[in-house]
Amino acid sequence: MPADELERFSIMKITEHKKKDGTTVYRANIYLGIDRVTGKDVKTSITARTKKEVKLKAKEAEIDFIQNGSTRFRETTIKTYKELTELWWESYKHTVKPNTEYSVRKLLNNHILPLFGSYKLDKLTTPLIQNIVNKLAEKTNKGDSEAYLHYDRIHALNKRILQYGVTMQAIPSNPARDVVLPRNTQKAKRQKIKHFDNIELKTFLDYLDNLDSNRYRYFYEVTLYKFLLATGCRINEALAMEWSDIDLDNAVVHITKTLNYRLEINSPKSKSSYRDIDIDPKTVSMMKQYKHRQTKEAWILGRTEKVVFSDFIHEYPNNRTLQARLKIHFNRAQVPDIGFHGFRHTHASLLLNAGIPYKELQHRLGHSTLSMTMDIYSHLSKESAKKAVSIFETALNNIKSS
Repeated sequence: MPADELERFSIMKITEHKKKDGTTVYRANIYLGIDRVTGKDVKTSITARTKKEVKLKAKEAEIDFIQNGSTRFRETTIKTYKELTELWWESYKHTVKPNTEYSVRKLLNNHILPLFGSYKLDKLTTPLIQNIVNKLAEKTNKGDSEAYLHYDRIHALNKRILQYGVTMQAIPSNPARDVVLPRNTQKAKRQKIKHFDNIELKTFLDYLDNLDSNRYRYFYEVTLYKFLLATGCRINEALAMEWSDIDLDNAVVHITKTLNYRLEINSPKSKSSYRDIDIDPKTVSMMKQYKHRQTKEAWILGRTEKVVFSDFIHEYPNNRTLQARLKIHFNRAQVPDIGFHGFRHTHASLLLNAGIPYKELQHRLGHSTLSMTMDIYSHLSKESAKKAVSIFETALNNIKSS
């Protein structure tokens, strides 16, 4: 092919994108030409760290397309949904953090492949997929099964995989695109936010205060639970912390990292999750006592410790092991099992009912948007709602009496 024609293919629009971890990538959609076998336009997407790298990859893609006979027909050998899913997975898994990779793989194995994996691609029609989704909705809305409570996620992932099939020219169009998602009545009924009310919180705190603090395990667990209640940080943000992340002199906690399910350090959940959290004097005092006690325990083992909530066994403590211990304490205290995330929700509820503005709560919790904070927590501010009624009543009475 003439050099000037090859160069013509390289004309593209390169766009800049900010990832959740704050890094920048560049993307471009390029037109490779017309597939000489199918007669269809062939396009591809390029992602790279620099514009120069995008252009280099684009050129390589163009040359590869030409050297392979100006066709992608070989990719239409994908015949089954399972084959397409595995091909999509190999492309997708390198683009996300380990925790997301784990949850999506779980969704694939537990739901997507059992539902669609046995079908040939040419048999997956819109009516067939609609029928499958309708049955999931029916089972869920009748209360027969909670396995498909989030069937919207199942449908969204299935649609994404089939769209990849369109891109790879394995199928001519996406049969899931026009499927109508039935209303989920059970999802709306479920209590979305697990947290302690004031009585439950007092009961749990009284229980913690009566544990034998001479036992280091209890001392450690009580400190962890109260720290989560005082800061509202996510459990894996707390478990990733080193003492250099806590400024006890200025009463500030710096959130700069989190643990993934492999117990490896990752950047926080999003760019907004990088934040400083002010802590109260009582929490500062508690953390100073804990640090002193931890240092003494570490000396006994002939070591020093930089990880705040170290278990002295692993590099970082295991969330799942600690979760099992937490369940035991909830049971003994005779309070609801709200999980570790319930401490975060309880923290938010306390602050909202004390009058903290949503914007400040958004920053404290590390949410990306104000609307996210309001959507999750607006219904928790029951006391604030009662105050609003009282304020309205007073204002109205003032008007009538003037």
